[in-house]
Formats: sequence, C-alpha cells, structure tokens
Amino acid sequence: MGVIAKRPIANAAWKTGQKPVSAYHHVYWDRLQQLQYDFLSDALAKSVSIALRFTLAQPGVTTAIVGTTNPDRWTGNARLLGDGPLDPKLIEQIRARWKSVATADWVGQI
Repeated sequence: MGVIAKRPIANAAWKTGQKPVSAYHHVYWDRLQQLQYDFLSDALAKSVSIALRFTLAQPGVTTAIVGTTNPDRWTGNARLLGDGPLDPKLIEQIRARWKSVATADWVGQI
C-alpha cells in the first residue's frame, strides 16, 4: 500500500508574490506567508523541485498528484525530480519550520 500526496506544490500560490484571486488558494497563500520558507524565494522551477522532492521523500509516499491545465507541465515536473533526493538537512529544516509555525487547525484541503 502507498500514500498519494495531493497538491504537493500548493497550486504554486506563492509564485505571483500577491494573494491569488481565487479564494480556494487563499489558505495556501496565508500559510506560506507565515511559513516564509527560504526556498520559495528561489526561481519557480527550483521552488517546485524542492516542494516535489520534499513530498516524495516522506515515508510511505509513493506518488504525488500535481494538477495542471497545461499538459507540458507533467514532463517539466518530472524533469525537476532529476535533481535527486533532497539533502536530509533541508528536509529537517522544512519540517522544523512547519512545526514551529503550523497550528493544529492546519489541515489539508480535499
């Protein structure tokens, strides 16, 4: 049995630098503003690469669903995984930041 991670890049809500128009994305935007992950200020491709690789590094996760309206993004996202596994120190930094900021009501959207 495996785990499917849904929306591992949070609809790239951070990419424009301003709160998205769609209210659906506001939860992601608000949380990312509080988390202030350093890697989200990198180029979009690098940020997405780290988010995908972090997600797939989690125990039990066997696949990730990254929705898109652009069929070319599938191959682009797959190429981003070519950077290989994330450094365990970066994984721990991401987890530590989450633990220091997230509240109990930060549950996923379905």
